[in-house]
Amino acid sequence: MLIYSGKKINIRKDEIVLDDGSTVMREVIEHPGSAAIIPFISEDEIILIQQYRHAVKETLYEIPAGTLDKGESFEACAGRELEEETGYRAGTLEPLIVLYPSPGILSETMHLFKATDLIKTQTNYQMDESIKGIVLVKMSDALEMVKNGKIKDAKTVCSILMCRNDLQE
Repeated sequence: MLIYSGKKINIRKDEIVLDDGSTVMREVIEHPGSAAIIPFISEDEIILIQQYRHAVKETLYEIPAGTLDKGESFEACAGRELEEETGYRAGTLEPLIVLYPSPGILSETMHLFKATDLIKTQTNYQMDESIKGIVLVKMSDALEMVKNGKIKDAKTVCSILMCRNDLQE
């Protein structure tokens, strides 16, 4: 049953039968999917954005990310969001992993990418975003920021840890 229909998400309530035969209700947020990008300005330096997130009432360090537009591919979304939020276009965009950010309540599929060979363009922040700025961070510092809880955003933590492994192999 549809509870709410919004601009980017829908919320529905489903009645499901568990393995033991009992019936329970689940609330599900339907999401069209998203892409997130860890942009490398050099071999060991990345770009992070600082963005205010109302749901947690904090300004977070994050990699650029955004929701798919209707009919858009994950790769196209990644390229668009990278340029909008950082003012750089990817010369090379490499898929990293597909993940579910919060599968207990959210249908979203998020595709993570690594961007290299960046080309400077200009930012084009969207009206509904609250990006406070971009910062360049050495990977070693980014790892320390993850360890000490300064980076809390899951897609950013995952991307940093995945790319750290790439550098160590």
